[in-house]
Amino acid sequence: MTNSAKTPTGKAKKGQVTVRPDGSSIKACFPRSPFPGEKGQVKKATGISNVDGWEIKANQLKKRLQIDLDEGKLASPGGMFNLKRFNEILVEYKLRPDLKLVESVSTSDGQLPPKPALSLMEVWDMYCEYRKQGLRESHYENMYQGQFKNYLESAIEATKSEDALKIRNWLVENRNHQTVKQVLSNLSKAYRLGMKSKLLSHDPFEGMAEEIVGEGARGKTQNETEINSDDDIFDRTKAYTWDEVQIILDYVQVNCPHWYNFLKFKFLTGCRTGEAIAFMWCDIEWDKERILIRRTFNRLTKKFYPLKNDKTYKGEETRRFPMPKNGELWSLLKSIPQGELKEVVFKSKFGKIISDTNFGHQWRGRESSNPIKGIISTLIKKDKLIKYLPPYNTRHTFITHAVFDLGIDEKIVSKWCGHQIEVSNKHYQDVAIFAARTNPEVSATNTQQVQQQAELDLLREQLREQQELINKLLQNKDK
Repeated sequence: MTNSAKTPTGKAKKGQVTVRPDGSSIKACFPRSPFPGEKGQVKKATGISNVDGWEIKANQLKKRLQIDLDEGKLASPGGMFNLKRFNEILVEYKLRPDLKLVESVSTSDGQLPPKPALSLMEVWDMYCEYRKQGLRESHYENMYQGQFKNYLESAIEATKSEDALKIRNWLVENRNHQTVKQVLSNLSKAYRLGMKSKLLSHDPFEGMAEEIVGEGARGKTQNETEINSDDDIFDRTKAYTWDEVQIILDYVQVNCPHWYNFLKFKFLTGCRTGEAIAFMWCDIEWDKERILIRRTFNRLTKKFYPLKNDKTYKGEETRRFPMPKNGELWSLLKSIPQGELKEVVFKSKFGKIISDTNFGHQWRGRESSNPIKGIISTLIKKDKLIKYLPPYNTRHTFITHAVFDLGIDEKIVSKWCGHQIEVSNKHYQDVAIFAARTNPEVSATNTQQVQQQAELDLLREQLREQQELINKLLQNKDK
């Protein structure tokens, strides 16, 4: 093979681009060092057909990519791979169509050009590049280059096929139905885009997304597998009781103590997983007895984002959550050795940013060569819990506990947790004031009684001081 420089050991030299077979397509594989911002090694489909003579095209492309890599054109200032430049090179070498000119693709005699043999993942990559400009970076990396792509690669690997029906059936059998529906819908759009650009002749996934109903992945019901939605935030069937929370925490404290502080923090605050991961020491205001929720962490981009980055936060940059002195949340945070202000409070066993994927495995369990029992699955087997709920539903649990068990006004809980309910502008500031004064760990009745008692104590003290002043005045008069 002549498409890459090799060392005597058979490996490519450090810093060298290779273009070689990888899975079902020919991919350009890049060294890691120029792209520190990427999650792993960058591998991109080239559009070269895996047929006899592919090495010639691969060698030509490799040389061109190496020149651009050496000149720094393939890396962004932030250390991310410059996909736009890569695709420009593929267009230049006629390995990928210029999607800006798809309407005019035809031969001089008006006939359609021969259809190139595009693999499913090449169709997907083309579609992703087309969609990228209209999506938030975090959503694009999370879903289109993350979860959706992983679903497709897993299905192709498992079925050893790119047959649409086999792909569809495997996904329905093995993955979350809500996400499968999204994957199939986007796949259909990808093929229709290929048809519009006259690269493909039909859409094998047409109508498949509309057929998805029924149970979710691995026998769980759809309600059990749906996550990251606040539409049903007051649904008590999607929350654990506070007694069940204690059962979960007691088990975690004994059997997987590393996750105890992180999990308890989620239950005590109702914050989202990304927000808990991004929580830093500078977000604790001990003197004001409160914490600040003002950023989230994205595992794929490995970046922190302000809350207003996502439309679900209604543009609010900071949420303020009460932390009464010597209460449960106060004591929890005091029990953790304090780090630097810009350090995250909760870390992995190796002192790094927590992975929500690893937390998910610990929560639900994992079947693999390195199996994990799972917190919830173990407690269900022991008859300590009766239902499975996703990690996101620690949020539902706090909110329903605060509203239904403690009787705290749902507008105040909404202010703490950042979910949307209707609050008029006239009362918005009042809600913020009451939210700051309300104790999230005791019932609204108790809070009111404590406030009333404090007011009575203050009144008694004022009366006592007034009586002392009167007595002094009377004594001075007698003299």
